[in-house]
Amino acid sequence: MQMTQIIGGAADDMSNKRRRNVNVAVDDQEQQQAVVYKKARITSSPTSSAASTCGAPAVPATESGVESDAGRDAHWTSLPDETVLGLFNLLNHRDRASLASVCKGWQVLGSSPSLWNSLDLRSHSLNSEMVSALAGRCSNLEALKFRRGASASSIVGLQAKGLRELSGDCCSQLSDATLSMVVARHANLESLLLGSDCERVTSEALKVIAVCCPKLRRLCVSGVLKVERDAIQALFQHCKGLTELGFLDSHTIDEGAFGGASSLRFLSVAGCRCIVWSTAAHWWSKLPNLAGLDVSRTDITPTALMQVLAGPELRVVCALNCPVLEEGSNPVTLPSSKKTVVLARFTDVMEGLDALLSPSNWKEEAGSCARSRCGGRARADSEVAKWTEWMLSHAVLKIAECNAPSLLKQGIAMMLRLVQSAQEDVQERAASALATFVVVDDENATVDSARAEAVMNGGGIALLLGLAKSCREGVQSEAAKAIANLSVNTEVAKRVALEGGISILAGLARSRNRWVAEEAAGGLWNLSVGEEHK
Repeated sequence: MQMTQIIGGAADDMSNKRRRNVNVAVDDQEQQQAVVYKKARITSSPTSSAASTCGAPAVPATESGVESDAGRDAHWTSLPDETVLGLFNLLNHRDRASLASVCKGWQVLGSSPSLWNSLDLRSHSLNSEMVSALAGRCSNLEALKFRRGASASSIVGLQAKGLRELSGDCCSQLSDATLSMVVARHANLESLLLGSDCERVTSEALKVIAVCCPKLRRLCVSGVLKVERDAIQALFQHCKGLTELGFLDSHTIDEGAFGGASSLRFLSVAGCRCIVWSTAAHWWSKLPNLAGLDVSRTDITPTALMQVLAGPELRVVCALNCPVLEEGSNPVTLPSSKKTVVLARFTDVMEGLDALLSPSNWKEEAGSCARSRCGGRARADSEVAKWTEWMLSHAVLKIAECNAPSLLKQGIAMMLRLVQSAQEDVQERAASALATFVVVDDENATVDSARAEAVMNGGGIALLLGLAKSCREGVQSEAAKAIANLSVNTEVAKRVALEGGISILAGLARSRNRWVAEEAAGGLWNLSVGEEHK
């Protein structure tokens, strides 16, 4: 037996990426280094720079409007506008600009407003040069994703006055002043998602958001240390349509400030450790429209849980990794007559997810009460399902990062279920959670063979390879990272190779996105351990 090195890496912020070296015994014929990414960071931008990796089916020439006579070759300038726009849609903003420079006709098509409704700039630095290049195309921009608080101040320069959705990652440097400036220039915001570690954001900025963004429907902020009463009340006073609110990993929240939250349908306080649960349960159980509550990673008590379950419209409670519920001497007994689904270590999570996420269940319930006030139940249940997936993906990623025992029993099945979500953000986090979950030793970055093979036996390899063929670079990078970590296991590596993983990763390794290429190269490196895959 000889010794080789496993390289750990990728903290939540890639600028702080760490590498750990450990000794791991391998067979004599396996003398290369394996690459393991421990704390998986979601690094993404909107689309793949290579359309060939998207898995898009080839369109026959006759279907695209181009003649296919055997004796005559169609010139690329004869492609119909719809086909060219379809090509543009497969590319990220860099490659769209390059393709638009081919000719004047394509330059016009490349500036089509339909191509610039959304931008994902998380894998790029939003500096003044990029802002200048993009500003002319962003007049119809509706959705924007960015990374790091330092980029937030540049958002104003995009002149996207119609912006409706704004999402930022790794916002530890985001200040009240910067956030206030951004929201003041974008009064049409309907969704604002900021994480993680927004420690410099205070309740004062939350009050500015309330005043400047009256159309806000969705607000989720992670890491605000103290959420005060007047900030919460201001949000519901000015934002009459606010239906979704999340204060993740906050230190304290004024639990009694929700008396006027009649519009609230979804609330998350995951990771908040200083909640007075007697007060919280009293007020939250009275919210007339509350359908979903996320209390994962909190110290909620069984008594408070029972009281919350009395809510008139409550459909789902996510309570993963709640020590008081999971480790108490007396098991929690849920009321059998209540329709609320509780997702916790002591319940059958997969059965609960089937009840929540199966469209057939929505149709049955809507059909059974179509003559009553439940005619819109299918739509409401669809919203509950989407919110549940979104919050559950946050929970499993956080729990995987701390290697908590809550995921040992049902974790793999949950993550594989979330990998199949239609929501790209959920897919990214689920793949990231898988990449992290199989690494059991944070210090030594050791991959657990039993977990890796359980993912494989659950069909995870095919699912991850399917994600790796996505047109979205964020999904590609997280899928490649998970495949790389899993491939440290010899049996998993064989399965990856058998299912065509080598060619898929080789294609991703040519990506112009640095993070996609890096993680795909790591996967190829791990697959090359062993003579049969060289």
